[in-house]
Amino acid sequence: MKKILLLSVLTLIVAQSLLAQTYIYDEQHTYFGNIRYTVLEGHILPGSSTFWSDAILTTKNDKIFKGFSTSTFDVLYTIADNKVYLGDSNFSMDVVYSIKNGKVYKGDSTMMLDCLFTYDPQSEAIYKGDSKFPLDAVIYLQGKPITDAELIAVLITLELI
Repeated sequence: MKKILLLSVLTLIVAQSLLAQTYIYDEQHTYFGNIRYTVLEGHILPGSSTFWSDAILTTKNDKIFKGFSTSTFDVLYTIADNKVYLGDSNFSMDVVYSIKNGKVYKGDSTMMLDCLFTYDPQSEAIYKGDSKFPLDAVIYLQGKPITDAELIAVLITLELI
């Protein structure tokens, strides 16, 4: 009886950890072998890795850090007031992107013509421009919805922005 209880608890822990991550795919066919990146607790990891030390970028407290670090010396971008700033800055001249309602805009703008990408958690896809048309999808996701900081980090990792 104790073995069954222990096995059940371990299965529950593994299941919860699998639900807490997001897989990134280049195509709509979401096969395990096609995983490009994994987003796990703010870490952008290559392939299906779950080792935090493999992190390409890390997001924490609306900041995007280089690698596994969360040091102020490794801040690449800061997100505040729906704007993405270079480094640890919050000066208006350092705004590189704006993000609002899952849409990423170029610079300090939220005009439709400046929309670079649209993230739709319902369809689990990131679309090019201000679109949700299936043929405009560039990246597919599977798992937990991602935060604004994770969205920017994924786009940076994929070299889309």
